[in-house]
Formats: sequence, C-alpha cells, structure tokens
Amino acid sequence: MFSRQSLLLWWGITVTIAYLITQYIGNTMEHGHAAVLWTWGVAMAIPTVMTLLLGKEANTLIWVWVLITVAATLENVWVHATESKGLMPFSYHALWFVFGAIGFGYTAAVVDGAKRKQLYAIAAALHVIGAVIVFIDKDLMKGYEYIVLAVIQGVPMLLDLPLRKQHDHAAA
Repeated sequence: MFSRQSLLLWWGITVTIAYLITQYIGNTMEHGHAAVLWTWGVAMAIPTVMTLLLGKEANTLIWVWVLITVAATLENVWVHATESKGLMPFSYHALWFVFGAIGFGYTAAVVDGAKRKQLYAIAAALHVIGAVIVFIDKDLMKGYEYIVLAVIQGVPMLLDLPLRKQHDHAAA
C-alpha cells in the first residue's frame, strides 16, 4: 500500500499547496472563505484518508495531526457558517499559527533524532512568533501570511524525510 514516510510526504505536499492556493484566493477574491474551506477540505482529505487506510501502522503522532487538523478545519467551517465576524480574525489567521505551534511542539517532543527534534522545535517556535504577530496585528503579514505558513508548515515535513533516513542510517 504505502508507508508512514509516504504519508508524511503527502502531508507536506498537500499543506504546502493548500497554503499557496489560500494565498492566491486571498489575493484575488474579495470573499473567498468558502473557496478556501473547500481547498482545505479536499487537501486534508488526502492524508486523512491515507491515515485511516494505514490503520494500525499509523502511530499516535499521525493521529494527533489528523485530530488537530480536523478540529481546526471544523472550527473554520463553524465560524464561516455562523458568520461569527468577531472570531474570523482568529479563525482564519492566528488559529493556523497556533495549530502549527501545538502540532510541531508535540512532534519535536516525540520524534527520534536530534536534528529532527531541532527542526520541529524551530518550526514550533516560528509558529508561536507568527501567532503573536497575527494577534498583535492581523494585517501585518497581509499579502504573504499563507506563503509564510506554507514554508514553516510544509517544508519541515518535507525535510523530515531525509533527516529520518539520516537518523535511521546512523542508528543502524
């Protein structure tokens, strides 16, 4: 079928592409929330379904990412459906930095290998910085916010693959 490593590759690719599409929609559509939600629904369905298909081979770390991704996406859908204007700045901006900080912080704590731990700890710290910036002024990163998220969320997952091989080779 496929491996956890290929699942990680799919997470990295789908997250990166979804953030870049989100940035494009944000720059070209005045009211693109529904288009963004559909983009993320489709993009995250890929690794979520792959996780379900992995079954018992999916470890706790994978399930943590699935659960927080689904929770954050459902929160966005709820805010959109209820038109909660007061929550929109948090939901559509800060939440995705907070989400990344939690996910990458947990990942840094549980993965093997010093370089992998360092990669994910740096990603978590960058997400905390992004969350603080967006909490202070959501428009401060306007025009490139989702490009930043594509880099600090997608790239660490893509870099993990060679670091994992390097760690596994050194341990053997």
